[in-house]
Amino acid sequence: MDLDPSQRERIKAQVKRIFVWLRAPPRKRDKNNADPTLGGGLALKNTPIILLSSMAPGADQWVAQTAQEMDPPLCVLAPLPFLKDQYLEAPTFKRDGITKDEVVSEFLAAFPDEDVFVVRLHDEIDLNDNALRAKHKSILTGPEGQEERDRRYAAAGEYVAAYSNLLIALTDQPIGQTENAFVPPGEAPGARAIAELKRRGMIPGLLPVLPALSWADDGPVIHIYAPRKPKEAPGSAEKQSDLEHKTLEILYPYDCRPPGVSESQNDNPDWRKAGHAILKVIAEHLERLNTEKIRIDQARQEEAFAEMLPEAAASPGERLSHALPAASKQLKASLDRLARLRRRVADYSAHYNGHLMRLKHALFGLAFCSALFFSLADNWGGTTGLSSLPQAFFAIAFGLTLATWIAFFRFKKTAAAERGEDYRAITEGLRVQFYWTACGSRESVASNYLQRQRGELGWIRHVISVAALPHEANRMRFNQLSLNDQLAALRSIRKAWIGGQCTYFKDKIDELSLRREFFTTYAHVLLWTGFVLFAFFIFFARSSESPVLPRPLALLPFAAGSLILAMLYHKTHSERHASLPSSILTSENEQREKERKSRKPESIISRLAKWVFWLPRMFLPERIRSSKGGNLILSSLLVVALTSLILGVVYLFGGLAPWLPPGKNLGSIFKYLAFTGGVLCGAWVEVNFFAENIRRQKNPEPFNPVTGYC
Repeated sequence: MDLDPSQRERIKAQVKRIFVWLRAPPRKRDKNNADPTLGGGLALKNTPIILLSSMAPGADQWVAQTAQEMDPPLCVLAPLPFLKDQYLEAPTFKRDGITKDEVVSEFLAAFPDEDVFVVRLHDEIDLNDNALRAKHKSILTGPEGQEERDRRYAAAGEYVAAYSNLLIALTDQPIGQTENAFVPPGEAPGARAIAELKRRGMIPGLLPVLPALSWADDGPVIHIYAPRKPKEAPGSAEKQSDLEHKTLEILYPYDCRPPGVSESQNDNPDWRKAGHAILKVIAEHLERLNTEKIRIDQARQEEAFAEMLPEAAASPGERLSHALPAASKQLKASLDRLARLRRRVADYSAHYNGHLMRLKHALFGLAFCSALFFSLADNWGGTTGLSSLPQAFFAIAFGLTLATWIAFFRFKKTAAAERGEDYRAITEGLRVQFYWTACGSRESVASNYLQRQRGELGWIRHVISVAALPHEANRMRFNQLSLNDQLAALRSIRKAWIGGQCTYFKDKIDELSLRREFFTTYAHVLLWTGFVLFAFFIFFARSSESPVLPRPLALLPFAAGSLILAMLYHKTHSERHASLPSSILTSENEQREKERKSRKPESIISRLAKWVFWLPRMFLPERIRSSKGGNLILSSLLVVALTSLILGVVYLFGGLAPWLPPGKNLGSIFKYLAFTGGVLCGAWVEVNFFAENIRRQKNPEPFNPVTGYC
């Protein structure tokens, strides 16, 4: 606080240099334009930058003033050791009841109340402002309250360090000397100690909530040399010319220190390069989040709060967002901010997931078409006037293969899959943080989420943490609600979150299981169909001159295969219908009854079709799948049906026209397509991680609306 006034402009210039560096774009071609100490700019032009400052005289206020002088200005939030009116009465601003510096006191007094909050300790998280003011009154002045005051000052300083991606430390320690985290007994940790705690880890038990893993997410400390007011002879001070070259350094966390580099080598180039690389990646993620050019559902974003907290059970017909009293305006604002951000990021995730799914469909379609045309090129014999067809088919197949690789590599370059996963992680974290905040838990998701993801992925925790800032204040606001309002909030949370998640996971498990079963079954069916066709043409149709089946007889396998497929389709449709919930079946039955009453008499064709399929269904019971070996029987029937259908097509149309290949060649085309389809179905199961997703999302027990537990 007792900084040398003559250094004020130099220090503010250094702070401004840091703020400019945060927003300046990196210049890859001209390395000489990069800051010689800080490195290339972080390009945070569209990302809101928030400055946390405890607003003490001296360093805190100088940096806050510099932030407000930037164009555009930085947002400043003030975590204070005491409530603002009491802080102005503390020895920090007054001595013996007399204000030390009117300008300094007026700066804090004029600071907006909505941007100020008090840092609460473990035993204060349930106290409202009046109770907190009464507790602090006895320690605000006098030597007997010195130890407790120092503890609160330390908590405010550590709060700034804990919640920062980057810490600016103004200390009287000369540049190039190692910071010292040792705090003598009975003394509060100063700026030097807090800067070192930022790099090594926070004091356990001081703050009730730590936002993240301090050894993984701390970010760098930018140290500015800020000498105190001179108390010695002028000749003993450092020369101004020396200060100009040794006033700022950047200290990266020990976590990114390369092997073999000593902890005292803070200016080691490899250490700085590794730290800056991680910081740059985090900045790129944050900037990308704030510059996504993706169309979002504005109407749904407006209703995000009501969507996450629907009608409370205690007050039917009344939304919780409207039921909360006016006293909880700040709590509603925090929840609305969390809900809107979650909705926006969820839209981003859905966009990239949809893009990924479209790419999968395109790649698998291109792969199948490529295999088709390669097969056509290999088996389409040259005929008069059409001898160039195989070459054309090969060229098309080669072009499709090339297009497949180009689409794949272009997609990998966009990193859409990684973006979708990152945004989904933020979405799920914000969902939990929303409900934790709504129930007044004061817990931080960032302290418990993705704990094994370190380094550059720490940005996900930072986004979630800053969105819910400050956690303790929201708990106090929840406690101010009446018991009826608290109960309504908890019931709504139980219904919307716990019950909703139970239903979601159950439906998701069913959906994934059905999709996995479908593609796994058809992977086996198509592969076995390919093997059967391969064996048939090897053992029974080696000569293309003498077809195994004359064209009239080929109608029999064609008709048999078509009939079996029709029966299996009817059976599968019936089983799917039987597996629907009773509520859906009831509504469908009602709809069917209405249609039956208004329906015209069935046509002759419809009645004939029912009669045709009635007899085969007598020999294919509806519960065959549930019987022992039912899946094997159904798969075998599908193999028989597809094989019969393909053989019928081969011998019906093979060589029918001059431009068509003979039956054996046509059979080879279908054979390779069956193999390709089987492989692609099996690959589809793997690339969509059906088994892994089912394992991770195990089916929970049914939700009990009485107890609220799953």
